[in-house]
Amino acid sequence: MVDVPAAMDPHLEVLRSRADGSLIMGASRLTGRYWTGSLWHFQDPSVAPHVEQCTAGVQTEAGVADLQLINDHQLIVASDSGAVEMWQLSEDGEAFQTLWYSYAHDNTVHTISVAADSNTAVSGGADASIKIWDLETKLAMRTLKAHTATIWSISCNPLDKHVFLSCAQDGRALLWDTRKEKPACNVGKGFIGSVPTCITWSAHRQTDVTIGCETGEVMMFELRDQSQPVHRWRPHTRTVHRLAFSPQETCWLASVSDDCDVVVTSLQTDPNIVYQNSDHTDMVRGVSWSPAGQQLLSCGWDTKVLSHKLSGFDRPSPTQQMDCNLLNGEAASRKPDQ
Repeated sequence: MVDVPAAMDPHLEVLRSRADGSLIMGASRLTGRYWTGSLWHFQDPSVAPHVEQCTAGVQTEAGVADLQLINDHQLIVASDSGAVEMWQLSEDGEAFQTLWYSYAHDNTVHTISVAADSNTAVSGGADASIKIWDLETKLAMRTLKAHTATIWSISCNPLDKHVFLSCAQDGRALLWDTRKEKPACNVGKGFIGSVPTCITWSAHRQTDVTIGCETGEVMMFELRDQSQPVHRWRPHTRTVHRLAFSPQETCWLASVSDDCDVVVTSLQTDPNIVYQNSDHTDMVRGVSWSPAGQQLLSCGWDTKVLSHKLSGFDRPSPTQQMDCNLLNGEAASRKPDQ
């Protein structure tokens, strides 16, 4: 291993599972005069975040806010410095190399997503602008402005390279189609009563969009009929940071939050929480399913990486199913009977 940092940065921000089951992780050190960050590769996710057992690690010039895999050996990073960076992991998985970086944003880049063709990426951040990147030319080929405040989350459509979602501090979630003269339209208008903080496409139907909010509420909308949400429930009591659908059980949605909880909700019919874990002791920031979809990994500002095995939940039992309906504005009970 070459130039591996001596210690793990304490604020673990994001996890991504590779096709072979190994783990890429981004971390930040958000204390002191200068904020720094790091990228890590663990061939065995069970040993994360122990530095002495990592396969590769590298220090970055600023904190890592988000990262996405372009393919098994290339990744693109959203940086606290305002940079978008492209990195390569060596064939043996033992070294990171920076390929290029660009400071096209005027402030922190909070989110980045790779388009369906893997040749384009979309970034957004605190400057309220969206940049569309050509990964071959390494240029931001287009800037889009419709939000008026910090953009928290962007999600590219997994099938159409021209379509993506965004949500921001201005209280709006937008659907974008870059082929149109006016590319942005509202999602969930009139129903999102707080700041939407994360957004993703649903795995089981590509016309469904799922949004997490700062109140801990999660909503799903069907784009062809937004007269009311398909589902609306509150699995958390504080800001929802990330959402991730299982690649195997496509009706399972994992969510993580400032309330230190990791929650998996089944959306097969009405929302039912089939798993809940409160072992994190600080805000949970990252979540990723294993390629087989039977294991869930989470990370947070407590410098922990936790593994959650859900292989036993082929069909939730009555004691595992919990009411997720909103009860007088409060979160429903989420813990099964012991």
